[in-house]
Amino acid sequence: MTFRSGLGGGTLAGMNQGDAVAAGRPEPEMRIGTAERESAAKALDEHLNAGRLGVQEYADRSARAANAGVAHEVTELFTDLPAPHPVLPGAAPLPVAGATAEVDGPRPSALDTWGPRIVAASPIIALVLFLVFGQWWYFLLVPLSGALFYGGHGHRRRDDRHDERDRRRATRDEQRIRRDET
Repeated sequence: MTFRSGLGGGTLAGMNQGDAVAAGRPEPEMRIGTAERESAAKALDEHLNAGRLGVQEYADRSARAANAGVAHEVTELFTDLPAPHPVLPGAAPLPVAGATAEVDGPRPSALDTWGPRIVAASPIIALVLFLVFGQWWYFLLVPLSGALFYGGHGHRRRDDRHDERDRRRATRDEQRIRRDET
């Protein structure tokens, strides 16, 4: 980019943008469009739903985002908020304080994957064996397969599901209380 000045004070012909910044001239700001403003509005919606913003603060920030013309006007709206942030051209992503990389949990073992399938199929297998061989004791395979493949492991997973459900309910209740207070 070449800067030219026609009103006194000399010319900047032949200078590139980096030279202009080094010479004390501010770098031109990156303009944003409708897509960036909509991205900011969606990110603000997420923060409202998460309970990080009150209704009035959300309204103020949304109005500022809708009227923003340059990238820094939008980035200023998210300096005190964790991700998600809108994607803006030419803007460096905001650092998230205390952010840690999400680590995937351990991969399920083959027993975790196939165990429930085998247990579900065991009544059918027992019925087929009974019809073919005529022995009633094949039906004992049903509880045996449950004991072998679950062996108390299913209760721990169910407890984890209940704990997760309780955490979601508590978060939802806290959000509802915050909305009712505003």
